[in-house]
Amino acid sequence: MPPRAAFIRRRRTIADPAVSAGRIIECMQLLRPPEGVLTDVLMSLRVLSVGDVDALAGYAGRDGAWLPSLKRRCAAGALPLDGRGWLAAWAGDGSDHGPALVLTTTRSPWFVGYVGFTSRGAGTVGLSCGVAPSWRGRDLATRAVGLAADWLIRKRDAQMVEFRAGRDSPACQRVAVKADFSLAGSVSRAIEATGEVFEDLRYIITAGGRRVHPRSAL
Repeated sequence: MPPRAAFIRRRRTIADPAVSAGRIIECMQLLRPPEGVLTDVLMSLRVLSVGDVDALAGYAGRDGAWLPSLKRRCAAGALPLDGRGWLAAWAGDGSDHGPALVLTTTRSPWFVGYVGFTSRGAGTVGLSCGVAPSWRGRDLATRAVGLAADWLIRKRDAQMVEFRAGRDSPACQRVAVKADFSLAGSVSRAIEATGEVFEDLRYIITAGGRRVHPRSAL
């Protein structure tokens, strides 16, 4: 059976008032999630589970600014909005966020970070990453980004993986360089709410140039 493309476009009808008015919302069915856990010696990446609700609620009460659009309220036994969004994105349903994997380590009962995925088109996948403040400075972001890039290229046929780092964010730039990404210019992004424009440095890895981490078990 031929390998499936990393990203497949399709049209899906969403059950909301916009659809009843005749508008069809085009959604992106993103990557298939890993069949298991992506892991190396020190950390792992996996799909969010209902068992992570307590961790999400805990971060919301302490230092949740590093998580995308984390809501302050968490209904008992239910995933907060961003958690549901991550899972919906894996299923190809409408979501404000792309799919993501949570970063875990044997030294914590909770997940301590995440790696997010975005389609950049033409066989290119964008990565984003966040690590809880109390777990920074341990190279977890570097290892997570590198592990995700290996998986995308080896298992999901990505031709290019992209990581963007703010020009004023040396820590993110170091993550990209240490994970073997190469600088490939810059891109501008605008904040819709304020009209501010920021410049991000664009780092890439191509399928033909990727050095696979020898300790990765994918």
